Amino acid sequence: MAGNTLRDTGLRVHRWLGLAVGLIAIVLAISGAILASAPMLERVANPARFRVSGEQRLAADRYVDAAYRRLRPGERIAALSLEQGSSPVIVTLDRTGDRAQRRLFLDPPTGHVLASGWKDGGVIGAARRVHDGLFLSGLGRWIVGLGGIGSMLACLTGLWAQVTRKRPKKPAKGAHQETRWTLMHRRIGLWSAIPVLAMAATGLALVPAAGTPIAQSAPPVERATLPVDRVVASARGWTRGTLHAIDWPTERSPDWTLYFEGGEPGVVKVADDSAKALAAPAYAGPVMLSWVRQWHGGQGMAWIWWPLVALTGWLAAWVAASGLVAWVARPKVRRARR
Repeated sequence: MAGNTLRDTGLRVHRWLGLAVGLIAIVLAISGAILASAPMLERVANPARFRVSGEQRLAADRYVDAAYRRLRPGERIAALSLEQGSSPVIVTLDRTGDRAQRRLFLDPPTGHVLASGWKDGGVIGAARRVHDGLFLSGLGRWIVGLGGIGSMLACLTGLWAQVTRKRPKKPAKGAHQETRWTLMHRRIGLWSAIPVLAMAATGLALVPAAGTPIAQSAPPVERATLPVDRVVASARGWTRGTLHAIDWPTERSPDWTLYFEGGEPGVVKVADDSAKALAAPAYAGPVMLSWVRQWHGGQGMAWIWWPLVALTGWLAAWVAASGLVAWVARPKVRRARR
């Protein structure tokens, strides 16, 4: 068509991409914002879990003993999280029947159980399942991936259309009616395009590894051979870091996995299939993937990061929604009669 410019083509592509992935982008953005806000939401919804009496930590076996006393039929200890600061100590229990996981929140200085709750329950659990796969498992992850690609292309074409936009010297009559929603979409989209593009790109990189079902992993052993204190002592011979978390041996792998902060190696494995513990550096996951996961979710970053990630999610949802509304509310152009 004569008179069409490269910008017109980019703007048309931007609009059709917005129509194609707009609803998916809104759902993913809102669920991502909820997940990024999970630390704050959990404190508000379940304050009893965080009523700790201090920050002093006991030996790991003290928390394990407290968890054993609270085991229900069919439950096994799967992991121990020793977050520092004012966070509670968390023991994850795996139920062998349906692989549901329950968490015990313990007071760090005393080891007393503050509260318990199902992992990924309530609003946060629903948001995680939506964000990982739209409740559709493998098919849902493919849809999420396509939505991420569409969102990235929409950001790029939107930026291109805005950069190459020629501002008229005099506004046309009725422009305020035509550009009411478009103006909001353009302004907020321009300032939020880069962070939204970064979130979409990092999320797309995590799609192949995201949402690995818990049911596919082996259940933890019913009773480990080695006591926890001996496992920790063996692992400390390899690193000077601070113990962060422990994963129990499973029916598939008879090794403990211990995670340390502030020292190398950060991950240490201890064999549980012999009377003598054997410590060895673990094969850690890809470093780049770990960084991408931290950047995308905000976990493990400075406290200011997760509010920024949550704000990016809400802005992305607003941009997508305002774009859809602007398209629906656009003035109808009548074809000229010949």
